[in-house]
Amino acid sequence: MGEPLLGEPLVLQLDESPPDHPFASVQLYHADIALLNYLLQDLRALTRRAAAGEIQLVAHETIEWKVHGLRRRTIVCDPTRLLQRRDVEMVGFFGDRRAESDGAAVDEVEVELHREFRNYPGILSYSSIELVDNQWADLVVHAEPSDRQAWRDSRVHVYAAEELAPRVYHNVRIHNGCIPDGAIGSETVVIETTKYWDYDVCPTWHAFRELPGGATGTVGSPWTDLAAGPT
Repeated sequence: MGEPLLGEPLVLQLDESPPDHPFASVQLYHADIALLNYLLQDLRALTRRAAAGEIQLVAHETIEWKVHGLRRRTIVCDPTRLLQRRDVEMVGFFGDRRAESDGAAVDEVEVELHREFRNYPGILSYSSIELVDNQWADLVVHAEPSDRQAWRDSRVHVYAAEELAPRVYHNVRIHNGCIPDGAIGSETVVIETTKYWDYDVCPTWHAFRELPGGATGTVGSPWTDLAAGPT
């Protein structure tokens, strides 16, 4: 799904968990990072098999499968660049979907968004995983930080962000960061900033958090103690 286009966000402190917006709690970083790394492992398995000549990745072909009855999906947009060992950027999307949301409308826009990837060569791959109760999480890998702004200007993205997202989700959080050494390497995702939107209040609550040094969720990281909460 897309990133909403709103005014200047409220700046959250590194250890701040807004009591009225639990989806913006710092306690969620560990779970989010773990799930993004899980999605990265799916992508990494494909890239490594392709590098070994076991499979051929076709640009913009959707690969779908199920694990324990829950759907997963990966679209490799640029196999050549995805197989390079170089730092890449990543976006992680988490949204609390409304039970009564129009699933057909969501599916239709997602198909359009996936087609739109062809017009944005900086996007290298898109991965998504179905969670319980028709909830999903997404991981987008792209080449340069500037790709994010280019994607925000997409006609389909603007509609998804401004019109559809408030109707489909209670709230959304979007992580921006990087994957050192690329999807073919061995490093984990690093979250550098997070943006939050709460659509159940009027006006929409919009916040931003910067993570100096990045959050990886690994033991020994300066973020480990903070995300683990008080002892």
